Amino acid sequence: MFRKQPTVSIGFRGASYSADRCAAPQTNKRLILDSMAGSKLKTSGARTSCAPFVLPLRLSSRTYEGKLTNVATEGDGKTHTKIAHNLQLCPLAPEHPLFRSLPFHPKVASAIHQLLCRSDPEQSACCYLSQVFWKPARHGLGTAWHQDNAYFQVEDATQGTAMWTAIHDANIKNGTMQVVDTLPEILPHERELTSDHHITCKACIDEQKAVPVELKAGGVIFFDYNVPHCTTANTTENPRAGVAYHFLNQAHFRDRVFPLPDDADWKTPVVVGPLCTNGRAEYGQKVDFWEGITGAEI
Repeated sequence: MFRKQPTVSIGFRGASYSADRCAAPQTNKRLILDSMAGSKLKTSGARTSCAPFVLPLRLSSRTYEGKLTNVATEGDGKTHTKIAHNLQLCPLAPEHPLFRSLPFHPKVASAIHQLLCRSDPEQSACCYLSQVFWKPARHGLGTAWHQDNAYFQVEDATQGTAMWTAIHDANIKNGTMQVVDTLPEILPHERELTSDHHITCKACIDEQKAVPVELKAGGVIFFDYNVPHCTTANTTENPRAGVAYHFLNQAHFRDRVFPLPDDADWKTPVVVGPLCTNGRAEYGQKVDFWEGITGAEI
Protein backbone atom coordinates (compact mmCIF):
# COMPACT_ATOMS: atom_id res chain seq x y z
CA MET A 1 0.00 0.00 0.00
CA PHE A 2 1.41 3.35 -1.01
CA ARG A 3 0.45 6.77 0.29
CA LYS A 4 1.78 10.28 0.00
CA GLN A 5 4.38 11.59 2.39
CA PRO A 6 5.57 15.11 3.14
CA THR A 7 9.06 16.26 2.32
CA VAL A 8 10.46 19.68 3.02
CA SER A 9 13.15 22.15 1.98
CA ILE A 10 13.96 24.90 4.47
CA GLY A 11 16.15 27.92 4.85
CA PHE A 12 17.53 28.73 1.41
CA ARG A 13 17.19 32.40 0.64
CA GLY A 14 16.67 33.07 -3.04
CA ALA A 15 16.55 29.44 -4.08
CA SER A 16 14.90 26.27 -2.88
CA TYR A 17 14.17 22.86 -4.32
CA SER A 18 10.83 21.17 -4.25
CA ALA A 19 9.00 18.44 -6.10
CA ASP A 20 5.62 16.78 -6.37
CA ARG A 21 4.80 14.51 -3.46
CA CYS A 22 5.84 10.94 -4.09
CA ALA A 23 4.54 7.71 -2.62
CA ALA A 24 6.31 5.61 -0.01
CA PRO A 25 5.68 2.04 1.19
CA GLN A 26 4.94 1.66 4.88
CA THR A 27 7.94 -0.33 6.06
CA ASN A 28 11.05 0.44 8.07
CA LYS A 29 13.08 -2.06 6.07
CA ARG A 30 13.43 0.26 3.12
CA LEU A 31 15.07 3.59 2.58
CA ILE A 32 12.95 5.58 0.18
CA LEU A 33 14.65 8.74 -0.96
CA ASP A 34 11.80 11.00 -1.99
CA SER A 35 12.33 14.28 -3.78
CA MET A 36 11.40 17.46 -1.97
CA ALA A 37 7.69 18.26 -1.87
CA GLY A 38 6.16 21.70 -1.53
CA SER A 39 7.04 23.14 1.86
CA LYS A 40 4.71 24.91 4.26
CA LEU A 41 7.73 26.48 5.95
CA LYS A 42 8.30 29.64 3.89
CA THR A 43 10.32 28.21 1.02
CA SER A 44 10.48 29.57 -2.50
CA GLY A 45 12.01 28.90 -5.86
CA ALA A 46 11.88 26.40 -8.68
CA ARG A 47 9.78 23.26 -8.67
CA THR A 48 10.44 19.99 -10.38
CA SER A 49 9.06 16.48 -10.07
CA CYS A 50 10.30 12.95 -10.38
CA ALA A 51 9.35 9.49 -9.20
CA PRO A 52 10.72 8.04 -5.94
CA PHE A 53 13.27 5.28 -5.82
CA VAL A 54 13.42 2.56 -3.23
CA LEU A 55 16.51 0.98 -1.74
CA PRO A 56 16.31 -2.16 0.41
CA LEU A 57 18.01 -1.12 3.62
CA ARG A 58 18.02 -3.05 6.86
CA LEU A 59 19.23 -0.82 9.64
CA SER A 60 19.01 -2.55 12.98
CA SER A 61 20.92 -2.47 16.22
CA ARG A 62 22.33 -5.90 15.33
CA THR A 63 23.48 -4.68 11.91
CA TYR A 64 25.81 -2.11 13.38
CA GLU A 65 26.85 -3.90 16.54
CA GLY A 66 30.32 -2.62 17.28
CA LYS A 67 29.90 0.32 14.89
CA LEU A 68 27.26 2.57 16.39
CA THR A 69 28.69 4.53 19.31
CA ASN A 70 26.73 5.63 22.34
CA VAL A 71 27.54 9.34 22.62
CA ALA A 72 25.18 9.97 25.56
CA THR A 73 26.71 10.95 28.90
CA GLU A 74 25.53 11.25 32.48
CA GLY A 75 25.23 15.02 32.26
CA ASP A 76 28.92 15.76 32.64
CA GLY A 77 29.90 15.54 28.96
CA LYS A 78 32.35 12.72 29.74
CA THR A 79 30.88 9.69 31.55
CA HIS A 80 28.96 7.54 29.09
CA THR A 81 25.57 6.23 30.13
CA LYS A 82 25.44 2.53 30.96
CA ILE A 83 22.35 2.19 28.80
CA ALA A 84 22.79 3.52 25.27
CA HIS A 85 20.55 6.54 24.77
CA ASN A 86 21.97 8.22 21.66
CA LEU A 87 23.82 6.17 19.05
CA GLN A 88 25.82 7.68 16.21
CA LEU A 89 28.02 6.46 13.36
CA CYS A 90 30.10 9.08 11.54
CA PRO A 91 31.19 9.06 8.81
CA LEU A 92 28.68 6.63 7.33
CA ALA A 93 29.87 6.45 3.70
CA PRO A 94 32.79 4.04 4.32
CA GLU A 95 30.46 1.39 5.75
CA HIS A 96 28.84 0.15 2.54
CA PRO A 97 28.78 0.86 -1.23
CA LEU A 98 25.16 1.94 -0.92
CA PHE A 99 26.07 4.79 1.42
CA ARG A 100 28.93 5.88 -0.83
CA SER A 101 26.69 5.78 -3.88
CA LEU A 102 23.64 7.52 -2.46
CA PRO A 103 24.93 11.11 -2.91
CA PHE A 104 25.51 10.38 -6.62
CA HIS A 105 21.97 9.24 -7.34
CA PRO A 106 20.42 11.50 -10.02
CA LYS A 107 17.60 12.59 -7.71
CA VAL A 108 20.03 13.61 -4.98
CA ALA A 109 22.43 15.24 -7.42
CA SER A 110 19.60 17.19 -9.05
CA ALA A 111 18.36 18.53 -5.72
CA ILE A 112 21.87 19.47 -4.60
CA HIS A 113 22.66 21.19 -7.88
CA GLN A 114 19.50 23.29 -7.70
CA LEU A 115 19.97 24.21 -4.05
CA LEU A 116 23.70 24.87 -3.93
CA CYS A 117 24.67 25.60 -7.52
CA ARG A 118 21.47 27.36 -8.58
CA SER A 119 21.46 24.96 -11.56
CA ASP A 120 24.59 26.65 -12.94
CA PRO A 121 26.33 23.98 -15.07
CA GLU A 122 29.73 25.51 -14.23
CA GLN A 123 29.37 24.92 -10.47
CA SER A 124 30.08 21.74 -8.51
CA ALA A 125 29.16 20.47 -5.06
CA CYS A 126 30.59 17.78 -2.79
CA CYS A 127 29.29 15.49 -0.08
CA TYR A 128 30.96 16.97 2.99
CA LEU A 129 29.87 14.47 5.68
CA SER A 130 27.57 11.50 6.27
CA GLN A 131 26.24 9.98 9.48
CA VAL A 132 23.44 7.96 11.03
CA PHE A 133 21.65 8.60 14.32
CA TRP A 134 19.86 5.79 16.18
CA LYS A 135 17.43 6.63 18.98
CA PRO A 136 16.59 3.47 20.94
CA ALA A 137 13.04 2.62 21.94
CA ARG A 138 11.75 3.94 25.30
CA HIS A 139 14.92 5.84 26.29
CA GLY A 140 16.24 7.45 23.10
CA LEU A 141 17.83 10.82 23.77
CA GLY A 142 17.30 13.70 21.37
CA THR A 143 20.09 15.72 19.77
CA ALA A 144 20.15 19.23 21.27
CA TRP A 145 19.50 22.44 19.34
CA HIS A 146 22.41 23.40 17.12
CA GLN A 147 23.38 24.81 13.74
CA ASP A 148 25.52 22.66 11.46
CA ASN A 149 27.69 25.65 10.67
CA ALA A 150 28.77 25.86 14.30
CA TYR A 151 30.69 22.66 13.42
CA PHE A 152 31.55 23.35 9.79
CA GLN A 153 32.42 27.06 9.97
CA VAL A 154 31.95 27.77 6.25
CA GLU A 155 31.81 31.43 5.28
CA ASP A 156 28.37 31.34 3.63
CA ALA A 157 25.93 28.91 5.26
CA THR A 158 23.56 29.05 2.27
CA GLN A 159 26.25 27.29 0.22
CA GLY A 160 25.77 24.15 2.32
CA THR A 161 22.79 21.91 2.96
CA ALA A 162 21.91 18.98 5.16
CA MET A 163 19.81 16.15 3.73
CA TRP A 164 18.12 14.32 6.62
CA THR A 165 16.23 11.12 5.75
CA ALA A 166 13.83 9.36 8.12
CA ILE A 167 14.56 5.62 8.23
CA HIS A 168 11.49 4.99 10.38
CA ASP A 169 8.35 7.10 10.50
CA ALA A 170 9.41 10.25 12.37
CA ASN A 171 6.75 12.02 14.41
CA ILE A 172 6.33 14.14 17.50
CA LYS A 173 5.93 11.10 19.75
CA ASN A 174 9.27 9.55 18.78
CA GLY A 175 11.19 12.83 18.66
CA THR A 176 11.27 13.93 15.03
CA MET A 177 13.30 16.85 13.72
CA GLN A 178 12.29 20.34 14.85
CA VAL A 179 13.46 23.55 13.17
CA VAL A 180 13.23 27.31 13.49
CA ASP A 181 13.87 29.89 10.77
CA THR A 182 17.35 30.14 9.34
CA LEU A 183 19.62 32.93 10.51
CA PRO A 184 22.33 35.02 8.84
CA GLU A 185 24.78 34.27 11.66
CA ILE A 186 26.02 31.43 13.85
CA LEU A 187 24.49 31.60 17.30
CA PRO A 188 26.65 31.18 20.42
CA HIS A 189 27.15 27.48 21.15
CA GLU A 190 28.39 25.71 24.25
CA ARG A 191 29.15 22.10 25.09
CA GLU A 192 26.06 19.90 25.41
CA LEU A 193 26.71 17.94 28.61
CA THR A 194 24.36 15.07 27.74
CA SER A 195 26.79 14.18 24.90
CA ASP A 196 30.49 13.38 24.73
CA HIS A 197 31.10 15.85 21.90
CA HIS A 198 27.98 17.71 20.78
CA ILE A 199 27.55 21.46 21.14
CA THR A 200 24.30 23.37 21.49
CA CYS A 201 22.69 26.77 21.03
CA LYS A 202 19.59 25.85 23.06
CA ALA A 203 19.99 28.88 25.32
CA CYS A 204 19.30 31.09 22.28
CA ILE A 205 16.24 29.26 20.95
CA ASP A 206 12.62 30.25 21.51
CA GLU A 207 11.05 26.80 21.42
CA GLN A 208 7.61 28.36 21.02
CA LYS A 209 8.68 29.07 17.44
CA ALA A 210 9.90 25.54 16.75
CA VAL A 211 8.22 23.60 13.95
CA PRO A 212 8.24 19.78 14.16
CA VAL A 213 8.72 18.13 10.77
CA GLU A 214 6.86 14.82 10.70
CA LEU A 215 8.00 12.45 7.95
CA LYS A 216 7.08 8.97 6.85
CA ALA A 217 9.90 6.46 6.45
CA GLY A 218 11.91 7.72 3.51
CA GLY A 219 10.75 11.31 3.86
CA VAL A 220 13.52 13.87 3.41
CA ILE A 221 14.20 17.36 4.66
CA PHE A 222 16.89 19.74 3.35
CA PHE A 223 18.04 22.76 5.37
CA ASP A 224 20.92 25.16 5.09
CA TYR A 225 23.82 25.14 7.55
CA ASN A 226 22.48 28.01 9.66
CA VAL A 227 19.04 26.53 10.36
CA PRO A 228 18.80 25.75 14.11
CA HIS A 229 17.40 22.26 14.56
CA CYS A 230 17.09 19.48 17.11
CA THR A 231 15.43 16.16 17.75
CA THR A 232 13.70 15.20 20.98
CA ALA A 233 13.39 12.07 23.12
CA ASN A 234 12.04 8.80 21.77
CA THR A 235 9.92 7.24 24.50
CA THR A 236 7.90 5.01 22.18
CA GLU A 237 8.17 1.22 21.97
CA ASN A 238 10.06 1.36 18.68
CA PRO A 239 13.47 2.77 17.71
CA ARG A 240 13.86 5.72 15.38
CA ALA A 241 16.78 6.32 13.03
CA GLY A 242 17.78 9.12 10.69
CA VAL A 243 20.52 9.32 8.06
CA ALA A 244 22.12 12.71 7.45
CA TYR A 245 24.26 13.76 4.50
CA HIS A 246 25.78 17.22 4.28
CA PHE A 247 26.69 18.88 0.99
CA LEU A 248 28.74 21.97 0.13
CA ASN A 249 29.26 24.09 -2.96
CA GLN A 250 32.79 23.22 -4.05
CA ALA A 251 33.75 26.89 -4.49
CA HIS A 252 33.21 27.31 -0.73
CA PHE A 253 35.02 24.15 0.34
CA ARG A 254 37.26 24.28 3.39
CA ASP A 255 39.14 21.56 5.21
CA ARG A 256 37.29 20.26 8.22
CA VAL A 257 37.51 21.92 11.61
CA PHE A 258 35.06 19.54 13.30
CA PRO A 259 36.20 16.45 15.22
CA LEU A 260 36.04 12.89 13.91
CA PRO A 261 37.46 9.64 15.29
CA ASP A 262 41.21 9.32 14.73
CA ASP A 263 40.76 6.45 12.26
CA ALA A 264 37.85 8.03 10.37
CA ASP A 265 37.91 7.63 6.59
CA TRP A 266 36.77 11.16 5.74
CA LYS A 267 36.35 11.84 2.03
CA THR A 268 34.44 14.62 0.30
CA PRO A 269 33.48 13.33 -3.15
CA VAL A 270 32.26 15.84 -5.70
CA VAL A 271 28.78 14.55 -6.55
CA VAL A 272 27.54 17.01 -9.17
CA GLY A 273 28.95 19.52 -11.65
CA PRO A 274 31.96 19.58 -13.98
CA LEU A 275 34.37 18.47 -11.21
CA CYS A 276 32.37 15.29 -10.55
CA THR A 277 34.15 12.06 -11.58
CA ASN A 278 31.45 9.77 -10.16
CA GLY A 279 33.77 8.82 -7.33
CA ARG A 280 36.85 7.92 -9.37
CA ALA A 281 38.98 10.79 -8.06
CA GLU A 282 38.09 10.16 -4.41
CA TYR A 283 37.61 6.38 -4.28
CA GLY A 284 39.69 5.20 -7.22
CA GLN A 285 36.65 3.75 -8.93
CA LYS A 286 33.19 4.66 -10.12
CA VAL A 287 30.77 4.42 -7.20
CA ASP A 288 27.48 5.70 -8.61
CA PHE A 289 26.39 2.18 -9.46
CA TRP A 290 22.95 1.04 -8.38
CA GLU A 291 21.92 -2.17 -10.07
CA GLY A 292 24.57 -4.15 -8.22
CA ILE A 293 23.83 -2.86 -4.73
CA THR A 294 20.15 -2.04 -4.39
CA GLY A 295 19.37 -5.63 -3.48
CA ALA A 296 22.32 -6.06 -1.16
CA GLU A 297 21.95 -6.93 2.48
CA ILE A 298 23.77 -4.60 4.84
